[in-house]
Amino acid sequence: MLDVAIVTKYEAILKNRGELGLYQKIVGSTIVRSVDVVQPDVELLNLSESFFSEFRKSGDNKYFIIGKILRRSAHTIYRQLLKLNKTPINSKFLNMVR
Repeated sequence: MLDVAIVTKYEAILKNRGELGLYQKIVGSTIVRSVDVVQPDVELLNLSESFFSEFRKSGDNKYFIIGKILRRSAHTIYRQLLKLNKTPINSKFLNMVR
C-alpha cells in the first residue's frame, strides 16, 4: 500500500523537475539515507513494485513512470553500494557477468 505523502511528493517532483530531476532527487536522498538504512536499494525496489501495482489498478501512466524511475534508482544505488562493499550481492538486481 502506498503512502499518500510519498505519492504526492514524487508527483510534485516529477511535475516540476521532470523524469531526470526525480531520478537525481531519489538517488541523492537515498545515498544520504544509506548511512542509516541497511538496504536502501531493496527498499526502493519494493517501493517501485508498489507503484507498478498502483499503475495496474488505476491505469494512470504517472505511476508507471515513477515506478520505472524508482527501479532505475534502486539499481544505481545497488551498484554504488556494491562498489563500496556496503551491501550483499542480491539476485533481484542486475549484476555484471565477467
